[in-house]
Amino acid sequence: MEKQNTRDIDKEIQDKAKKWIQLNSRKYSEKRRFGFVDQEKAMMPPEHLRKIIKDHGDMTSRKFRLDKRVYLGALKYIPHAILKLLENMPMPWEQIREVP
Repeated sequence: MEKQNTRDIDKEIQDKAKKWIQLNSRKYSEKRRFGFVDQEKAMMPPEHLRKIIKDHGDMTSRKFRLDKRVYLGALKYIPHAILKLLENMPMPWEQIREVP
């Protein structure tokens, strides 16, 4: 009777382990949505960024009345963003920097 009980427990543990492995393999596997493979992003011209900064530079406009809180909350991420920009800039002796 006790041997039967331990077999049932072992089988139950194996089933749970199998489900866990399947769940994690789906969770952490490479994701492909609808068969779409992400293409490499096109380079944006510097004018694009300049226009965004120019448009959002003056937050007193009525257009940004409701967005002020979001922008103020995002300010804490600016130092990290600048660090990443500096990391990805090519050094003076490099023609181009490949960023993964």
